[in-house]
Amino acid sequence: MSACGGPGTDPGDGGDGETGLTAEDGTAGEHPAEFGPESELTLRISDEVPPELTLQMGRDEVAELFGDVANDIVLLQIDSTPLLTNTLDTVKFACGSDWQLDNEDPNHDCSLTELGQSFGDGNWQTSPEFSMVRILTMTPANSVVTGTSLEGVEGAADFFAMFTGGFSEMMAESLKIAVTDEFLDTDAVVSSLRHNLIGTHPEATPAGLISVTLADALTDMATLGARLGPVGDHPGILVPDYPTYGPVLGPDFEMKVAASSNLRVLDGVDLGAGKDYISVIADVTGPSFDDEAEFDFNDPAKFSLTGLTPNPTLDLRFAIYEHHGFIPACSTDVSEACVGNKPGTPVGDGLVWTLDRWDLEYMVGYAGLGKYETLMSVVTKVWTDVVRVGMDGNPGGWAVFDVPGGSWFDEPPSQFVWELINEVAQHNLHHLDPEGPPTFAEGDANVAFTLEQVPVGITGPEAADGVRPFLQAQASDIAGYLLGNYKANSGPVDFYYRRAEDGNPYLFWVTPADLHDDLPYAWDRPGFYADPDLTQKLSSVDVGIGDSTHEKLAVTAGETVVYAEDDDGVRYRVRIVAPAGDLSEISVNVAPRMD
Repeated sequence: MSACGGPGTDPGDGGDGETGLTAEDGTAGEHPAEFGPESELTLRISDEVPPELTLQMGRDEVAELFGDVANDIVLLQIDSTPLLTNTLDTVKFACGSDWQLDNEDPNHDCSLTELGQSFGDGNWQTSPEFSMVRILTMTPANSVVTGTSLEGVEGAADFFAMFTGGFSEMMAESLKIAVTDEFLDTDAVVSSLRHNLIGTHPEATPAGLISVTLADALTDMATLGARLGPVGDHPGILVPDYPTYGPVLGPDFEMKVAASSNLRVLDGVDLGAGKDYISVIADVTGPSFDDEAEFDFNDPAKFSLTGLTPNPTLDLRFAIYEHHGFIPACSTDVSEACVGNKPGTPVGDGLVWTLDRWDLEYMVGYAGLGKYETLMSVVTKVWTDVVRVGMDGNPGGWAVFDVPGGSWFDEPPSQFVWELINEVAQHNLHHLDPEGPPTFAEGDANVAFTLEQVPVGITGPEAADGVRPFLQAQASDIAGYLLGNYKANSGPVDFYYRRAEDGNPYLFWVTPADLHDDLPYAWDRPGFYADPDLTQKLSSVDVGIGDSTHEKLAVTAGETVVYAEDDDGVRYRVRIVAPAGDLSEISVNVAPRMD
């Protein structure tokens, strides 16, 4: 790129030291440009396709090859539903299974399980986690409504038990569930958690899909725990100070990849120094035409993962946080407008749908909404419609009460059943003794469950097959990760010799895209010209199908004389000699301008 002379003779030298060129030879009028001796350079085009890029790697080789970019490579997105379901079922049975019986006493005993023993550091009887288990296992048979607006209904129903069958039967009939069914079953709670806790986290999709990156797999899911921790206002899905763990790659893990390389090493010219080489991308495959390599992750012959853990599990700490204050139901005691209180049309301030979606109270209300939104029922006892749900033109789930002996028993105001369930859940969460003072102050009943070996919900073979579309969507990026440093091998050429997409050979002038990222583009007049003063350009960006950025000069048989300027501002005469027929090898003779 800096001007220098070289061996060779000037074919235009008439023996008197002058160039021998006249104005008709392309010089500038009456003052012919003088050029030094020529340097003869041979440029070749190779049409051979480079060998296929093949990689066969174990865990350590994958980690070394991808390094920090492993965080950016998404292997797959897992549906959080199986993981949440397995997590919730583990929590619900942490204190035994007697809650499934038709009995007022659920007979909880958290000492029966390893998880239950961890509640309250061994004092499970006074732990928020035990309170949460009580909410999740609350059925019409074992529900405790003391201290809530349902207390009057319970009193009346039990007083007239001979006619009503008791409060548990009345509640079951109202909600159209069995007396031993949970008010909020696993499916309803999982749906709410997926939508409101996971779906609102920046590292998940609104549908509750969680991305697993190559870094997650290489770190046995430790990085997943960090990514799913608190972000901004979101409290996080997993507790960050607990080491999330789940081996994905087994001891015999192996990744096999085969790809077609688009990199070509081409002959080029540094006008001031001589012949050199440049590495460029020759991508004619698409859909993008600037990929360093072509991967086909969907082809089992070109990509495979083996040795994945057959049935992956996770050790994790899962947390749920409550609002800092009690959330009353929106009822006719508050406003007649409560009949329209829904997540999209919240009524009033400080009610359930005005909370953050990841607050416990919101998620309980949402679980109830999902289960009972279309509920319509009429419970008739003692010749009275004690409860009418979704009737008389009211929306599904809107409950209207008419308690027998209303002068003796308090009658709840009309409200949605999920807000009523939410009230009962909040009261029971804070009152381990329903008739005593609160065990936990509002805002202090946050829970964190530490679970081990929770099934993720996808098998190793399913994961090995599931990664294919995700990797294929990132094929261009992965090619860049692996081969993106190709420009570091390029010499400082001004132009190079290659075929364009039309199959014809051209001299390509370098563009900024050809240079290493940290190099400035210093050419003021790129391209090839007909005159030494560079006023008549011969090259064009519009020739050679498939490229519209490089100045290109078509190479044809015979001798062609052109002029050019390098990045140091030195001008040169370039005499191109090409044989007839095969243009895979040409001679380029370079002479610097001397005046």
